[in-house]
Amino acid sequence: MAAPARLLRIRQLLLSRWAAKKADAAPSSVAQYLPSRVIQRIALYTAAVDSYRSSSSDDDRITRAAGPLSRVCRSWRVSVITMFYQHFVLDINCTAMWITPRRKMVYSGSEFISDNVRHLARRVYMTVPFAGVFSGKVVNILNINHFAQAVFPGVTVLKLNLYSGTSFTMDEVSDYRSNIDEFCLYIHSLFPHVREYYFSVSSFTDTDDSNMVGYLLSSIIGQGCSVAEYVHSSRGVQISGLFEVAGLTHIVIEDQACMEDCVELVRRNASTLVAVDLGIVDAPDFLPQLVTDDEGKTIVYPHLRKLAIHMTLLPKDLSAVFPALEDLNCTTGSLRIANVVPV
Repeated sequence: MAAPARLLRIRQLLLSRWAAKKADAAPSSVAQYLPSRVIQRIALYTAAVDSYRSSSSDDDRITRAAGPLSRVCRSWRVSVITMFYQHFVLDINCTAMWITPRRKMVYSGSEFISDNVRHLARRVYMTVPFAGVFSGKVVNILNINHFAQAVFPGVTVLKLNLYSGTSFTMDEVSDYRSNIDEFCLYIHSLFPHVREYYFSVSSFTDTDDSNMVGYLLSSIIGQGCSVAEYVHSSRGVQISGLFEVAGLTHIVIEDQACMEDCVELVRRNASTLVAVDLGIVDAPDFLPQLVTDDEGKTIVYPHLRKLAIHMTLLPKDLSAVFPALEDLNCTTGSLRIANVVPV
């Protein structure tokens, strides 16, 4: 019986020593259990404070702030590093491509981005040339750089900038529909969960490629898209080539364009539009054409909340055609009236 009693005393002694050591140990810091969004807010606040002492860019200040914060503990490091891979820039021309995080705390100038980083991306800004998409060269560049099986599963926002720096012959893009279909399939495979598309079109050549641009935008906009914004700032691409584009939620005209073409583009997307900015289009009879079709029937914009337009006379009641309108900006040449919704 002596042996069991001795073992019991030893066990009690060990337990008492363990309890005493646990009581003396410093409690774990609550900082390591902060939510990721709070840690990222701290980094942004630190960078904002740094702006009073430095004239460098926002991204440089965030990079400096992130350095010491990432050394607090592992959870802080993960949260801070994540900030630098949420927004990627994908730049492609007809011969090469570059993909980098917008914020370069951890710089990667290589064309291949590993799975460990791709899943962190939330937004992608993609710049591609017209000719490269229409001729199939952009898809070839993506394949060469091992993007055939790549997936960015967390990306929900895609900003696509289409540009044209050189003229091209129609022979070079004779199979443009097949090449556009392949490009769009590639985009949907790379970013399967995109819900917001932002398109900007710029052109500084004499090539009339508006019909191809229209086919491209129509093919990219898919089901379940919550935002499809088109910003027109190009003299080289005619809006008339975009008439088949449907499902746009935002339209912005930043360049002088044909009034009739603008009217037609807006009317064709009346059922989905949320915001329209046509303030640059100077025409006194613009609004009547916008709210009435060619047969004289009223066109209703059920979801339009924001409208910027040029008009010489403000109608007394817009609720019949714009039942959801909340923000109205009018220009009448020299006079600008902001956020005036008639009652």
